[in-house]
Amino acid sequence: MSAKITVILYIAICFEVGIVLIFAPWTGFWGDNFFLDYLTARLHWQFLVSIIQSSYFKGTISALGIVNLLICFGEVKNFRQTVSLLSEVEKKEDEAAQAQKNAALPDNQP
Repeated sequence: MSAKITVILYIAICFEVGIVLIFAPWTGFWGDNFFLDYLTARLHWQFLVSIIQSSYFKGTISALGIVNLLICFGEVKNFRQTVSLLSEVEKKEDEAAQAQKNAALPDNQP
């Protein structure tokens, strides 16, 4: 059950990050944020404004968002396979923990 939840959360995070990265560079938030103002005022990195406002940079960030969406759709496509692989790993870890626990218990045999 936890393998399914893990994969579903991973898919949701990839989807959300992808959507944000696609649209955020083209909104007003992108050029009007606290961190950019701080870097330019305190560290005197004025060149950073022109880089971040560049259409090439915004396109690169949006392309990263598209890559995240492709990963999301790939994970949706391979959902069953990923869950079964994670379940096998979980099962092996549980067996190893149980074996280690049994080895740590003292034998009460004479």
